[in-house]
Amino acid sequence: MTSWREFEPALAEVLPKLPDGARLVISGSSGLVQFIRDAAELVVEVSNESSEDQPRLTDRGWVMIDSWSGIWRRTFPHPATGDDAGTVVAETGYVLKVVFGWTGLADHTYASWREVSKSFLGLFSRTEEKPLSWPSLGLARTREDGPIND
Repeated sequence: MTSWREFEPALAEVLPKLPDGARLVISGSSGLVQFIRDAAELVVEVSNESSEDQPRLTDRGWVMIDSWSGIWRRTFPHPATGDDAGTVVAETGYVLKVVFGWTGLADHTYASWREVSKSFLGLFSRTEEKPLSWPSLGLARTREDGPIND
């Protein structure tokens, strides 16, 4: 089990290491947070189904992208250093803990992968998912068939 105190610095260490095309998804009974990395930016998506959160999120720069499932998005410049990543982690932590009321990470797991495009037979492009492992997060890794241990 990982506490917020252990998790937040570990996440700030991982985010600058996410390669282009990478995703890091943390999920559990409290909900879901997803980090999506591309060349220039880091997109953070959080989900919660309470309409009461809207003013607190829009005031902080979050945009609702799917009202049916309550998915909110905020884009940050790609964090090149731990300090930049600390800003992303602080904002995401505020939303998860203060706005959404996440109290802990006891049953939360993570999945992470990098989407890689490859040429198939020299004619077709296909995308493969290459798994990424972040044991320093202190969370169990998840696959489609359930949690796995690193």
